[in-house]
Amino acid sequence: MSKRTMIKLSASEDYIYLRTLSEEYRSPQGFTITDKELAEMEEKGYKVISDIHSFAKLSLRKTMDGTDVLVINFTWLSDTGGGMVSGREETVLLSYKKFQEYVGESRKNHGEQKKLLSLDEKPRPKIAFQSSRNLKAVAEKKLLRKKLGKVLWQHFAWKGSKQITVYDDFEPYSFFFQEQTPYGTGICGGLILHGRENMAKAYYGVHT
Repeated sequence: MSKRTMIKLSASEDYIYLRTLSEEYRSPQGFTITDKELAEMEEKGYKVISDIHSFAKLSLRKTMDGTDVLVINFTWLSDTGGGMVSGREETVLLSYKKFQEYVGESRKNHGEQKKLLSLDEKPRPKIAFQSSRNLKAVAEKKLLRKKLGKVLWQHFAWKGSKQITVYDDFEPYSFFFQEQTPYGTGICGGLILHGRENMAKAYYGVHT
């Protein structure tokens, strides 16, 4: 089981105040982020900010199913005297939707502290498409794009995999996949779309 970080946040009208807490580390102080800095991150995709001695790089990442993830790379620094500092780097991943919801709730309740667990990011292999016909057909249908992205994100978090190569299958909108590991070819199987007669209820099944 991977270790996750607790984010404690409270928000005023224009500011968001964060602290981190995990089994291994507790941030030496809080970190303040302004609404303006968040807006600049959303516009550019990233933003580097500082507070007291510490720094943070904020960036947005999209998952395979289109969900926004807020990535915060903290560099926590403390003054040790004599012009010297010491510190630690820490990275947390948060659901951006949940982060924004908690900020709104904190503001509504006069800065009430909220607690948010970081996402449990599993190591993921690279997904490489060697597909032309079926991938193009899926890309033309927004609903199927989301279904395919979801199953790729949820299923292929395989430890030890280097790459999952995806090929056309003879079934419409479906695929054959092959795993590559550091030791050679791994699991092979199909990503088959079931229930094509009703695309709203259709789903991808993973067959190995």
